[in-house]
Amino acid sequence: MRGPIFNQDDSEFFSVRDPSEVSGEAVDAWVDGLAQAGIGTLMSCVCAMVANYASSVWETRWTRYDPEGPDDQPLLAHLAPESVPATRRWIESEKRLAELGVNFHERAFARCKQHGIGAWASIRMNDLHDCNLPESPLLSSFYKDQRDRGLTRVPYRSGGWPELALDWGREEVRDHYMRLVREVLSFRGIEGLELDWMRFGWHFRIGREAEGGELLTDWIRRVRRLCDAAAQREGHPVRLGCRVPSTPQTARMLGMDGAAWAREGLVDLVVPTPFWETCEFDMPIATWKGLLEGTNCALAGGLEIRYQPCRGGWSSMMTPELAAGAATAVLAGGADYVYLFNYFAKGHLDNLWSPESYVRTLSAMRGLATLNKLPRRHGVTFRDIVAPGEPSGRLLPAEPGLSIFRIQTGPKPVGRSVQVLLELEAADGAEPEAPGVRVNSVECPAPTREGKAVLLYPVPDAALSDSETVIEATSAARIIRVEVVIGAPEA
Repeated sequence: MRGPIFNQDDSEFFSVRDPSEVSGEAVDAWVDGLAQAGIGTLMSCVCAMVANYASSVWETRWTRYDPEGPDDQPLLAHLAPESVPATRRWIESEKRLAELGVNFHERAFARCKQHGIGAWASIRMNDLHDCNLPESPLLSSFYKDQRDRGLTRVPYRSGGWPELALDWGREEVRDHYMRLVREVLSFRGIEGLELDWMRFGWHFRIGREAEGGELLTDWIRRVRRLCDAAAQREGHPVRLGCRVPSTPQTARMLGMDGAAWAREGLVDLVVPTPFWETCEFDMPIATWKGLLEGTNCALAGGLEIRYQPCRGGWSSMMTPELAAGAATAVLAGGADYVYLFNYFAKGHLDNLWSPESYVRTLSAMRGLATLNKLPRRHGVTFRDIVAPGEPSGRLLPAEPGLSIFRIQTGPKPVGRSVQVLLELEAADGAEPEAPGVRVNSVECPAPTREGKAVLLYPVPDAALSDSETVIEATSAARIIRVEVVIGAPEA
């Protein structure tokens, strides 16, 4: 296995192409692009609530679709009129590739082999996109049946997507997914199977997570045996991986004890990761590494594509500098690989990444030595998945007074420009007073301003350290963003 690891979701390839543009050759060209970007392992997602290939055990995206039917046919009737053309194009692209006799994943795996890229399939274990919309075309018949019978995770109150998740405590749910696992493990050329427990990360009734975790572990034992059988057929190992919450405690409390699965020898790869709202720059990778010590399990740190310092505040997509910072923290903490989720060359990153920066940044994520040649930023964000009743530990926004932030910043940035960025809440449009700032106990000089509310403090060389940066800020205004900004090495 090699890094970085790239997760291709169930829809992106099809949603950005017209039906006339999909073909086996188009899949080959897409994999060629991953190779150009230096990707080491592909996780090719086979499903959300429905399969994106011609499955014989699950509904497909086009199972209930009539290509000759009107825009108000039952599958599309509840969409906003302006979204119907794009949805039809997406469905028809998936349908067209299947009609050509091409299994997207098998074709991608064959091309991956030519480039020396690892070829894994990924299954989303509880996808909930649009679950709050009663008749969305994204919903499977199985899901709607469970929902309509009041069998979801929290059926006794209305709420968000986590409450509407399938209840993995129910045998029919586990059997539903096992059918898909068996089929996916029959794909030609498969080298690994990822169980994506973070799409979405809530699987058991509140207070039932411990007993649910035992059910999950037993279920994974069965999957492990199926992987071993597939390995016999393929003539090479078929690995098993899992995506789990970013901290071991949250993972355990939600029934996804990746460390226990590794110690039992059930999984070959554990990927701690945030859920979706924001990338996390401060995951306890070193703690995960210690928990996996003595196992044969690899560790990857998951990078999400969104950047949001405060829950409910402004957000953006990750920039190349932020992605380089998050990847640096992951590898410096002891992870074997960087894992990229939703880092598509088209769509999400068009406005912030040039094609050149995409290739340069992703290629550098194969190791610390290459990453350390890039400028990077390390931000303070928050954990976007916690167990019911577990404190979130959010640091921003920070109220007036003394605030202390500890950020994993990787190798000591000797000979480089280093700054601390603070963004303050500008009340009534007034220019906030500049806080006093210390980095690793060393006082920083007066800052420069970017507009009224963003301040950049030069960090003295004496304050630089390996691994972590601790910032003390005494502010009369709320702090809503904190970053450590590290320039490129001097030529």
